[in-house]
Amino acid sequence: MSVASRLFHPLVAELSANVRLRWGVVLILGLLLGYAILWQSDRLAEARRDYEAVTEQLARAEAVLGQDSLALLDTERETHRRINSMFWKAETEGLAQAQLQSALGGLLSRLGLRKTRLHTGSSRPVPDLPGVWQVQIRAAANYRPGLELRIVHALSTHPKKMIVDRLDLKRHGPNEGYLVLIVSSYFVRVKAGPPK
Repeated sequence: MSVASRLFHPLVAELSANVRLRWGVVLILGLLLGYAILWQSDRLAEARRDYEAVTEQLARAEAVLGQDSLALLDTERETHRRINSMFWKAETEGLAQAQLQSALGGLLSRLGLRKTRLHTGSSRPVPDLPGVWQVQIRAAANYRPGLELRIVHALSTHPKKMIVDRLDLKRHGPNEGYLVLIVSSYFVRVKAGPPK
């Protein structure tokens, strides 16, 4: 008699003699079967999601391939030109500060701010981006209350991007306010052109 049959016969005899043990084994087998079904269902759902993602990527790739490549290239060039036009450009950090100071001064004077004082702030290279500087300007001015939204709108819609680092508005009375504004912008270094 083999070892397996010696272990198997007492187990069969115990199962046939004990009803509770039979129900326990059936319950354990049922739980294992249920777990196996849930596990397989999860695997199938994951495979279905992967298949749908790959199908969607394939559909997008086919749509791109179906487009006219010259029209796509023209669209890309126009997008690049539009984004590139938003960046400030200067030959040196000093010129970058002067450009930002001039633009901010002009913007504030068009809004009717009085006694505007502009101060050059920090100018530092941007880490990991050679040829790019972050330039900061501080402005202080008197303004007429009610211009707050126009000031914020003018700064946010300027054709070249200006980042408002700080904006303090204080009222000194019903007809007089005081503004402190710190603006920074990013400049891309351009090579100096030939002298004229």
